[in-house]
Amino acid sequence: MRYLERAPPPDLAAGIECVWEVRDGRASSLRAPERIVPDGCPELIVHLGDPFSRQVAGRWVRQPRAFLAGTLTRPWLVRAGRRVHTVGIRFRPAAAAHLLGPGVEGAADREVILDRLVGRREGRALVDSLRGADTVAARWRAATSWLRARRDAAGPHGPGARPAVELILRARGRIRIAELAQRLGWSRRRLERVFARDLGVRPKLYARIVRLNAVLAALDREERGRAVDVALEAGYFDEAHLLRDFRTLAGRTPTRGRESDGELARHFTRPERLRALLDGD
Repeated sequence: MRYLERAPPPDLAAGIECVWEVRDGRASSLRAPERIVPDGCPELIVHLGDPFSRQVAGRWVRQPRAFLAGTLTRPWLVRAGRRVHTVGIRFRPAAAAHLLGPGVEGAADREVILDRLVGRREGRALVDSLRGADTVAARWRAATSWLRARRDAAGPHGPGARPAVELILRARGRIRIAELAQRLGWSRRRLERVFARDLGVRPKLYARIVRLNAVLAALDREERGRAVDVALEAGYFDEAHLLRDFRTLAGRTPTRGRESDGELARHFTRPERLRALLDGD
């Protein structure tokens, strides 16, 4: 598979991490599954080739052609279709709700069809513009033009959950929710409410995801035999605590490399990408 990603233009960078595209000129019906590890970033997916399938309750379920993958709280096993050509728009944490509307609140661990979020006309406009573009650069321009139109139509908005997200990222997930609320001058109820609206998950769970990603970013630079030391530095109580979170959130052990996630999914857990995410870049 050929994977490419581009940073958004500066006026969209506050809400969009990147626009990515994966394509394979070889048709195949024997593709290995991919393990998508949670990173706190919802993604808008448009399958221009055959849709992927996701494993749900032990069976493979075909994904919609255009949908929002909400904030993940557990790993997804997905399998590419015979003809691979997919475009993804990766939102920064807490940014999707402003551009896509209130449907984001119920999107955690789900595929929400794009038309149900933005209406059939706008959903069709994005899909048609991507299909009509004949180069990677043209598809990037089509995606960013659509996002810009959504932003302009939505108008100004408040910070929402972003201040809390920034504090959690800065702490690498090592912050208690009571302390987080106190530092923001918010009530616990307000904190829970803005996270539900903007990310679709509770702040404590988001902090766990951030802490896991901090370990994933470090383990590729460290010897995997030092996983316990890295985990203790990241705020885990002990090795058992680390293993539980890895099994729950990543679906694998910390000593297995990201290469085991799959040909496409390993790009999503690149250490430099996770470090940039944690640093808010």
